[in-house]
Amino acid sequence: MTTRAWRANTRTPEASPARSRFAIAIGAMAVLVVPAILFSLLTVSPAASARVRHEAGSRHRAARIDMKLMSYAQAEKVTKLADFYNAVAGEEVKTYLQEAAFLEAVANANTMPAAWEATALCEEGGRNNSYAGYFGILEWNGFDGYATAGSAPLSVQLAWESAHGISPPDAPGQCHSY
Repeated sequence: MTTRAWRANTRTPEASPARSRFAIAIGAMAVLVVPAILFSLLTVSPAASARVRHEAGSRHRAARIDMKLMSYAQAEKVTKLADFYNAVAGEEVKTYLQEAAFLEAVANANTMPAAWEATALCEEGGRNNSYAGYFGILEWNGFDGYATAGSAPLSVQLAWESAHGISPPDAPGQCHSY
């Protein structure tokens, strides 16, 4: 009997599909499980664990109060820590609100008031002329320390208009007569 014939005789038709399914299942597990285990073992480093610890410690959580007894010294320490945390949190909120107010003031400093938009469009086409500013101010004379009206911010140009008794024209689209 040849080896080919011997191999053909040893295989039974019922066992062949079961063996192949078992082999496929083992292969699939090896393909999925082995890389996952290797990845988890090889990516652990002290820096990564420190980063995770830091992130976990930086989250704001509500304080959990236990009902277990503690000494007076421990209670004083916990009270001081809670007071410190509340002070820091309050200061952070205060600082944030101050920054937000500052940014809003900066954003509004160069915002054209609606009453002056038509005048700016009439005088200089709505753009800041490098010499005469938004409103065609030729008699600037170094007002507020700026060499020309165009070099001054919009808020200073509006202050010049107010200081010289000039208000927006009564009718939209009318230009000043200076």
